[in-house]
Amino acid sequence: MAVATEVWDVPVRGMTCGHCVRSVTKALESTPGVVSAVVDLAGANAEVVVDPVVASRSAVARAIRDAGYTTDDGDDPGEAVPPPPVLLTIGGLAAKPAEDSTPPPTTEPAVSPGPAQEEWDLAIGGMHCASCVARVEKALKEVPGVEDARVNLATERAAVVVVPDRVAIEDLARAAADAGYSARRDDLMFGARAAAQLREERAASVAMWRNRLVVGVVATVPLVALGIGSMVVPSWSHAAWVGWSMCGLAAFLQVALGGPYIRGAWRRLLQGSANMDTLIALGTSTAFLYSLYHLLVGHLHQAHFFMDAGLILTLITLGKFLEVRAKGNAGAAVERLLDLSPRTANRLDEAGGVVEVPLADLVRGDRVRVQPGETVPVDGDVLEGESEIDESMLTGESVPVAKKPGDRVTGATMNGDGSLVIEVKRLGKESALEQIVRLVLAAQGSKAGVQRLADRVSSIFVPAVLVVALATFLGWGLATADWSRAVLNAAAVLIIACPCALGLATPMAVAVATGRGARAGLFIREASALENMDRIGVIVFDKTGTLTEGRPSLVQARALPGWDEPELVALIAAAESSSEHPLARAFAGKGDDRAATEFRAIRGRGVSATVDGRKVLVGSRALLADQGVELGPLDPIADAWEGEALTVLCAAVDGRPAGAAALADRLKPHAREVVSGIRERGGDVVLLTGDNPATARAVGAELGLPPDRVIAGVLPDAKAAKIEALRSELNGKKVAMVGDGLNDAPALAAADVGIALGTGADLAKAAADVVIASGDLQAVPRALVLGRETLRAIRQNLFWAFAYNTLGIPLAALGLFGRHGPMIAALAMSLSSVTVVARSGWLARLDLDESTAT
Repeated sequence: MAVATEVWDVPVRGMTCGHCVRSVTKALESTPGVVSAVVDLAGANAEVVVDPVVASRSAVARAIRDAGYTTDDGDDPGEAVPPPPVLLTIGGLAAKPAEDSTPPPTTEPAVSPGPAQEEWDLAIGGMHCASCVARVEKALKEVPGVEDARVNLATERAAVVVVPDRVAIEDLARAAADAGYSARRDDLMFGARAAAQLREERAASVAMWRNRLVVGVVATVPLVALGIGSMVVPSWSHAAWVGWSMCGLAAFLQVALGGPYIRGAWRRLLQGSANMDTLIALGTSTAFLYSLYHLLVGHLHQAHFFMDAGLILTLITLGKFLEVRAKGNAGAAVERLLDLSPRTANRLDEAGGVVEVPLADLVRGDRVRVQPGETVPVDGDVLEGESEIDESMLTGESVPVAKKPGDRVTGATMNGDGSLVIEVKRLGKESALEQIVRLVLAAQGSKAGVQRLADRVSSIFVPAVLVVALATFLGWGLATADWSRAVLNAAAVLIIACPCALGLATPMAVAVATGRGARAGLFIREASALENMDRIGVIVFDKTGTLTEGRPSLVQARALPGWDEPELVALIAAAESSSEHPLARAFAGKGDDRAATEFRAIRGRGVSATVDGRKVLVGSRALLADQGVELGPLDPIADAWEGEALTVLCAAVDGRPAGAAALADRLKPHAREVVSGIRERGGDVVLLTGDNPATARAVGAELGLPPDRVIAGVLPDAKAAKIEALRSELNGKKVAMVGDGLNDAPALAAADVGIALGTGADLAKAAADVVIASGDLQAVPRALVLGRETLRAIRQNLFWAFAYNTLGIPLAALGLFGRHGPMIAALAMSLSSVTVVARSGWLARLDLDESTAT
């Protein structure tokens, strides 16, 4: 017989992000005696479900500290404030505790607190390519006190996990500067102000490149006119004024457009490294100096190569301008989310008057009025009024949700035609909107596994290109004695090899895809989840609360001879009244206000209690059999009901069978459609549940699943093992798990892609890779489509990035671009970046529903 469990409320200090939540959760769940843990970032605490015979509070505290965080929870439970009466679990679901449940004494020694960690968000300036990303990451990770650093080229941000007592922002800025880049702390503000700031920064970047492009065009047009004239007008080909005019214009462009690249290349040279700046500076400077040499020695007919030097820089600037403007699609997703929050709220004063105040002036406990058609300003509870709320920004569903006093509302949703008074509950970083924004930013900053290829290539790419360029120069010069041609071919190699597209291929697609997912109510935690979705071999669905409504209702009760049916229902309801299990809710209000004592939850099987002096046992047939109850009269009833996909609870009173109750948990809307759609497209679907096999098979039949794809009778701690077993059968393919409950968390964490419904338990959402804001199952195939299309875009981006370089470098080295090789190379290099950015931007317009249908 399973031992009753308890829930301890443990404070956790030092958490700042989802990474912290996952670290603490993993540490707690690996502690002996801990069944599960729900870690709340906003509340700075953890609800830890434990077996009190095995677990101790000092062991739990030690696990938190070893993970790098702190807790003020007492090591000696005798000295600590006793936990409030919280929850026991039945099959991983909650129930109220027995009155005598107290933590056992312990004499384990106290453990000194470990260093707390924080995640700092940095804005990084000066990056151009994948090699820049690798260099910044390396520089930041070498700073003492930095635990991890992830740099994203597309968003130009870095997420740095630090021990704040050991590192300051100045240390990180200095390390980035030493590597040739800039870094500043850029913690996101909340609401419309943050959206305005992001928009202004993006507009400033676009304006800067636009201005540089205008300058380039103004100087390049006369330069090109003179260059073409020197080739077609005989008198111009030997005119000194033409040569020196072109030299002046080209020199201006070298300073105005090429200056930043030359300075960057010089810094890299002093540091003993090279990147895109090096290639551009060498390529353009080579063409300029080559023409200057011929001008100085009197070869005026060679001055037209000044045109190539200037035109190269203008083409590169054009490519950067188009790239920066297109990259705004990724940032726009975050801006649109932040725009949803209003700037002000109508706060009620003590006299009931309405005062319009900035959102930042609100505090928890304030009351605000929301008029018809207004945006709900904050997360809170409805105190007065009734209305319908459009929650499409949060869930992706356009059907309004009715709200009445006691219901929770979320900030940035749209009020309908009713007036509401709301009590403020969560503000700023605690609000659902800002947590969504941070989730999107974290996903945009994460790396897909396929990006490792680009990172490895970029680390050796630039040095390899320099070697190829040198070999091209020497080869052409020594073989043909045409050193002019050798210079031009080497310059073409340097320019066409710039790895801009390679660095943008993966992060650009991920940034746009996560923004598109957020608009559809799909929140991606890690870029690797998008990659894994394309290789899923089987999708495992939990039953209760995932495929079904999770709200069972009493369909029928049958009393054995000698028992009255209403009396039987009243006894079952009284025994279940102390339980928090979903099945217990079916009996709410049916117990005639009878009191139950000596309540005990038997994990995964049922409950026992004393009602009116009689010992009542309610649960599965296995529970009654273990207690020595004769099941003969109950078996035919239970078999018939289970064959109809009903959940059966058997009841015994004072050790004798009394009857049974049948409960129904109906399938969710679209459940059959989603399952059949996945299978029609070649996917494999498995139903994994703790329910009895007969009921599970009946539900599977309703969904169109064969019996061999239904796995039933699985206790919570065995679900993860089932996921591992399924993975071992797939020959390298991946397993996805869709669930919503506390008992699904281990399986969600064990799966290659964990998908949690937003209507489920916090622990399930913390363990998942993808969170669906609503409980709508149609979002599951949408998530799969988003993952598949994102990986397709990444593959195509990498193909084009590699194709430009793989084909372009040999063509340039062999001299097949002709005398204007550097100019052609600059055009090809710019087009490669624009191609990658444009292909990624297509994801922002992806119709997930239309794609699902196809």
